[in-house]
Amino acid sequence: MPIISSAVFDDTGKPYDVSRILTKDYHFDHDAYTKYSKVYLPITYVLSYGVQFASLSSLVTHTLCWHGQDVWKQSKKSLAEGGGERKHDYQPVDSGVTSTVSSHSGRSTTEPNFSASINGEDVHCRLMNHYEDAPISWYLATFVAMLAIGIFVVEYYPVYLPWYGLLLALSITALLFIPVGIVMAITNQHSSLYLICQLICGVVFPGRPVANMVFVTYCYISSAQGVKFSSDLKLGHYMKIPPKLLFKVQVAATLVSSVVQVGVLNWMFAHIPNICTPEAINGFTCPIARVHFNGSILWGVVGPQRFFGHDALYRPLIWAFLIGFVAPILIWLVGRRRGPGSAWRRVNLPVLFGSLSWIPPATGLNFSVWALVCFLFNSHLRRRAPAWWAKYTMTLSAALDSGLAFGVVVVFFCFLYPGWGWLAMLQWWGTRVYKEGCDWLGCPYKTLAPGEHFG
Repeated sequence: MPIISSAVFDDTGKPYDVSRILTKDYHFDHDAYTKYSKVYLPITYVLSYGVQFASLSSLVTHTLCWHGQDVWKQSKKSLAEGGGERKHDYQPVDSGVTSTVSSHSGRSTTEPNFSASINGEDVHCRLMNHYEDAPISWYLATFVAMLAIGIFVVEYYPVYLPWYGLLLALSITALLFIPVGIVMAITNQHSSLYLICQLICGVVFPGRPVANMVFVTYCYISSAQGVKFSSDLKLGHYMKIPPKLLFKVQVAATLVSSVVQVGVLNWMFAHIPNICTPEAINGFTCPIARVHFNGSILWGVVGPQRFFGHDALYRPLIWAFLIGFVAPILIWLVGRRRGPGSAWRRVNLPVLFGSLSWIPPATGLNFSVWALVCFLFNSHLRRRAPAWWAKYTMTLSAALDSGLAFGVVVVFFCFLYPGWGWLAMLQWWGTRVYKEGCDWLGCPYKTLAPGEHFG
């Protein structure tokens, strides 16, 4: 098998044909599976699953060891405040706390003067006290409405996931959301729940690949979008945007983006030949979607028992759970003993393990470019020009993200969509050697003779 590939394989070294082990209702056919082949993983898949297992268990123990007391105190404080309404500690008065500005309509309006100073309170919280919080009832109403729609979808459409499976997916997200959010807040790295969602669904609802994909979507995507929503609330807090207005904008943007993305997706399936296949034009091979699909095969069709059961080929991978669970405890004990200045206190195993979860489809090239940019700007430049780094690093980060998005649009509409993709793939130094090697082509270093099998 290739060392790096987004596909899984049969015992002849060819991509696994999942249609041969499914019934007409997309359920697992054990007899067909026995006649066909077991599922075999490239070594990068094996390593990726191992580190994801360790990342999940380390996420729990790392959070408990380093942040358990903070989580407990803040949870009690939040529950005590309750109600979703902020208590205003002061009211605007005429002594400079308010100022009059002229609106476009020519009328004068009164707005908070953010230069007012009140001692003993965080400046951002103090300034945001001028606005009312979005009531907790708004969030509850949104949750109830979306939950009702989700239950309708899984019950009405043939996805083979019962309503209590949806509740299980959301419960997993709720349980692990705080640990995921803490790691994201500290390191800017999102700890994925992707694999554990697939495993749990594979155990609870075996032989249902479509149900597995839907379960993972509700479980993993809810976590990812929840973290992004929290990040937006944080940005709005710093930018002094009224919470009620921010909530309405978020809801409107979610509805618009959902409709637009579904429309774009259906347009692509209708107008791009062979999309999401190796024969797709202009590189529309959908590598991340193929990994998602392969995961549904592994855990939704074949099932975890056939991978990690007694005498199974990949059973040793379950030891990664124990390694990930114990390692943060040992680092925490060493860090406490060495004191506040110890480098052990900066070791974050959920990030260390979780950073490799994108392999496959990511390759070493993706990680090397990321590591080079981070080293130059967050290590070298930070030491050589600390004033520039402190002032412009966040702006540079936003510029790189914006430039990437703009560049994608330009490349697609100027080169790929008109059929001029060859102009965007001109030969430059090193590309000929790279694209003719097995790292790019995804070919195995040892080929089987016709009719030969392995495993």
